[in-house]
Amino acid sequence: MITSVFGKSKPINFILCIGILLMYFVIYLFSSNKSIGLEMLTVEVPVVLLLLFSLFMVDFIVKKNELTQQNDFALFAFTLLIGVFPNIFAHIKVVSILVLALLAFRRIISLASLKSIKQKLFDASLYITLAILLDSWMVVYFGVIYLTILVYVSSDYRNWLVPLISFFGIIGLFLVYLYINDKSILTNQLFQFDIKINYLETDFRRILLHSLFTLLFGLNFVIFLLKIKTYSSQKKISFLLTKMLFFTGAAYVLFAKNNTYNTEVLLLFPAGFFVANLLENIENKRISDILLFLLMIVSFLFNFYSK
Repeated sequence: MITSVFGKSKPINFILCIGILLMYFVIYLFSSNKSIGLEMLTVEVPVVLLLLFSLFMVDFIVKKNELTQQNDFALFAFTLLIGVFPNIFAHIKVVSILVLALLAFRRIISLASLKSIKQKLFDASLYITLAILLDSWMVVYFGVIYLTILVYVSSDYRNWLVPLISFFGIIGLFLVYLYINDKSILTNQLFQFDIKINYLETDFRRILLHSLFTLLFGLNFVIFLLKIKTYSSQKKISFLLTKMLFFTGAAYVLFAKNNTYNTEVLLLFPAGFFVANLLENIENKRISDILLFLLMIVSFLFNFYSK
């Protein structure tokens, strides 16, 4: 039944995903005894708006670049996996980083058209640099940008310089801001790379979450190897970039300065893609329904019992 609903791309599916996200928000408000006030309007509400925008971005990226077939599995999985982070509505910085990463990947993946190459590289680098201002370790995402250059447009040496121009331009403006406001550049957190693996401070819930992401990646890697001969060159590149996005997100999770539990939201987009690809390769709809139902159960269990 679930497969028949999200197995075809329809506007109603996007509305359903919005409803699920808002339901998570209501659960968060009741579970944390939040009252309507200035704090909620300045923290939780902006996070909800950013998450709603992230749903739009995921839907746009997947459909515009044909990362999956004509279905909404990736969007549905992305929405359900947000529920794994019940306290995400209190972490505007992490959600802002997620949105900036999605905006960057939107420009990166669209390089396949080979149009407006330098503008897209500049935009993607700009978004990542803005994310770096929130957490220095987001610099690892420049690896995705340079991998894309290597795959698509490596012949023009100027393309390799565009990300650096964007990066130093934004950093230069930020330094001017610090100077005007009499803030020390040396003590600013932007320039502090704390070499500390956050996984050493993990718990059982986080291990379960990472096990889920690892399982999704492993199953997709097996499917990719089995069907690689049937994929077009563009499909192979899309898989490569998405997997690179996953590994980069995993590296960020290990070193990020932010809350160690919520940084995993950076893995939601590739995880949603993995779920969609897995379901597309299952011919038996009953099995697909069971898998989606299990994902829903996992999402709700995390949402209710991970406070």
